[in-house]
Amino acid sequence: MIIVGIMVGGALGALSRYGVTLLVQHFAQYTPLATFPLGTMLVNVAGSFLLALLLFSSNLSPLLKATIGTGFLGSFTTFSTFEVETFTLIQAGFSVKASLYVLGSILAGFLGVVLGRLTALSFQPGA
Repeated sequence: MIIVGIMVGGALGALSRYGVTLLVQHFAQYTPLATFPLGTMLVNVAGSFLLALLLFSSNLSPLLKATIGTGFLGSFTTFSTFEVETFTLIQAGFSVKASLYVLGSILAGFLGVVLGRLTALSFQPGA
């Protein structure tokens, strides 16, 4: 059953990542962020938050953790895409944007982990 959960979660995570990226690109196309991979950054930050929330929540079943964590979030977050987009920005001469992208993703992703943990712990009994 866990395998099926991971497969379904993975499909939904990949579709969600694609949808978020298209939506962000649509709204950013006529702004200074048009050449900035904001969709991927948002997905990575949201994924960091959600994975921390999931991992620090003690009352979830192994099936739910595998479906959401390994399946959905495993395909929703896009670190390999992050690396390629950083390289592409540098190659295109956008080294400042590449640096902001890397730094912003790391700092905001870490903040997502901290906030996800704090949120999960606030739901714990006796918190």
